[in-house]
Amino acid sequence: MALQLLEMKADINAVLSESGIDTLLVSEWTKLEEMTNLLAPFSTQTDILQSNLLSLSLILPSLMDLECHLQQLSNSTSSSEPLTMLADLRSRFSSLLCRQPLHHRPMCSMCSPSVAGLQLAAETDCLKSGDACVSETEQCYG
Repeated sequence: MALQLLEMKADINAVLSESGIDTLLVSEWTKLEEMTNLLAPFSTQTDILQSNLLSLSLILPSLMDLECHLQQLSNSTSSSEPLTMLADLRSRFSSLLCRQPLHHRPMCSMCSPSVAGLQLAAETDCLKSGDACVSETEQCYG
């Protein structure tokens, strides 16, 4: 809904101006855009995980994708929301996002072997991108 509002920003501003109604301030539009960018991957992962497909094997890659997204945003913005959400995500899913060797991760024993490959690929891609998504490699988050 916020994405649709942003897409119609010019039209909304034009109609409101013609009607003599105050529109959102530039800072409010910017905040709405930042929040949309912050939450878009959560919407995507929710859609993927709520599908009728087998989704247990997608949990770890989804969490890792969200973790990297939040880490990248926290490094590139002055807003505190990504950093707060990252800390909450790591706290809530610490047993799954624990930076231990793959064979020591609790969920890996329940998932197909391809999950370990996806996890490793996600970590490798994240590290190759130059972002510090994995800050304490081989350590659990406390």
